[in-house]
Amino acid sequence: MRTHRSVRLLPAVLAVLMILAACSRAPAPRTSPDDGRQDGGTANGSGFGALVLAAPPDLPLPALGGVEVLRTDQPAAALARGEADAAVVDGEPPPVYASFPLTAREHVILQGWLDEPMALTLDEARALLPTLGSPGEPGRGALAAGRLADLHPGWRAVPVDGVVPTPQTVRSGEYPLADRLFLAYRPEAADRVAPLREPLQTGLDNGAGGSSQAGQAGGIQGDWISLSVAGDLMLARGVARAMRENGTLYPILKVMDHLSAADLAFANLESPIGVKGSPLPGKQIWFRAAPEAVEVLKAAGLDGVTVANNHIMDYDEENFLETLDLLAEAGIPWTGGGRNLAEARRPLVLEARGVRVAFLGYSEFADLFFDWDYPRSFAATEDRPGVPAIREDWLAEDIRAARAVADVVAVALHWGVEFTNYPIEEQQRLARYMVDQGADLVLGYHPHAIQGFEIYGGRVIAYSLGNFVMDRQDTDLARESMILDFLVGPDGVKQVEVRPVWIEAEQPYLLEGDEAARLRAKMQEISGW
Repeated sequence: MRTHRSVRLLPAVLAVLMILAACSRAPAPRTSPDDGRQDGGTANGSGFGALVLAAPPDLPLPALGGVEVLRTDQPAAALARGEADAAVVDGEPPPVYASFPLTAREHVILQGWLDEPMALTLDEARALLPTLGSPGEPGRGALAAGRLADLHPGWRAVPVDGVVPTPQTVRSGEYPLADRLFLAYRPEAADRVAPLREPLQTGLDNGAGGSSQAGQAGGIQGDWISLSVAGDLMLARGVARAMRENGTLYPILKVMDHLSAADLAFANLESPIGVKGSPLPGKQIWFRAAPEAVEVLKAAGLDGVTVANNHIMDYDEENFLETLDLLAEAGIPWTGGGRNLAEARRPLVLEARGVRVAFLGYSEFADLFFDWDYPRSFAATEDRPGVPAIREDWLAEDIRAARAVADVVAVALHWGVEFTNYPIEEQQRLARYMVDQGADLVLGYHPHAIQGFEIYGGRVIAYSLGNFVMDRQDTDLARESMILDFLVGPDGVKQVEVRPVWIEAEQPYLLEGDEAARLRAKMQEISGW
């Protein structure tokens, strides 16, 4: 039987077609290991061979099984040419690729914390950055380049284009001086790329010291919060008169926006509030604010106050308890006072975005009384309302207790000599003792004058914040004030910025320009900065 030629050729043609189809399915040729690829492990068993990841030459990567790393100055181009399955790229990639964020490598310019604050544009910051060394011990006039992890009291981060670097501003891309890295990949490679997400994010955080979009920044977990602290608020006497003449909120009209903008705000309530009680015999100076004065505290955005001072019981126990009730009704918690000693020593724990700050309050004047016929001191006892005295054993116990329930511990003390800019040696000893016991912040009140600062053991000591809302500003000492703005993270206080304040006609306001510089220069002098 005679076979047709076309039939005899059919098997050969089919074989050629099968070979051509197989070739068309083969992966695109890639560069050899000699062209910059690093063998990061064995094939992953998927039938595709090792996944190829393009990455910048200087980016430290963790060990990744089943991944070959292609080192190139242009990872995005390598992905586009088909030389890689995925690429580490700077900035969010085009929507044609799937992607997820890896890390943000922020650059932070640091300056000495009590120097005149700098603010830079992005161009200015980029020009300055290469000239700066790594942060060492901060000092007057010092500048350094670092990361978020380098921030601690003593250094202050310089805002860039008006944005302060924090974990959240770096993650969001709001802070401009940062390199945000993404892993871009072809959508069809999603299943192979998915296992890389966690090791890459974790590895870059730990190895590169970056700020993970997944929630870490500079090796620090979580967000940072802002805490604003002000001085003595006295809402009676001349301040009460100003409120009657100009409106209830008059005393804080010029500062309430600043305080309210903070995640947490805290101050000393120097005057009791209410209508009950009688003046303590023999005391000579008595404060008692009208009930509506509590609206001042609310409008100022205060999240807590200390009541441990030498005026909170001017109208005796009945008015003191009335004050606590009015604070509770207004939703303003307190520390440094209570219906008994246990409550008075209890820490006030305030929380914002998962960061907890514990406040404690004590008064140097708790044990004083003013009339032998009625020897009622301010001191709380086991069964009597009042405020706690400053005792070293109580300080140690209470700081340890607060440390167990909070990330940061702040101790507010009513102490010191009035109308002087310098603390006495005993205050310095006690302040350092409290830091040694675990306090992060020591906040001084009472002297009617600002006093110097100290950074001790990496912690902040402000010996006196001065008046804040107060009448009888007869001298510059009584008019000088401040707001302390802290950045606080789950692992402690990151920085403090001092805002010079002036009091005029019972109203505090933030100083600007030359006026602020003059008061800051005085703060430097009295702090030995």
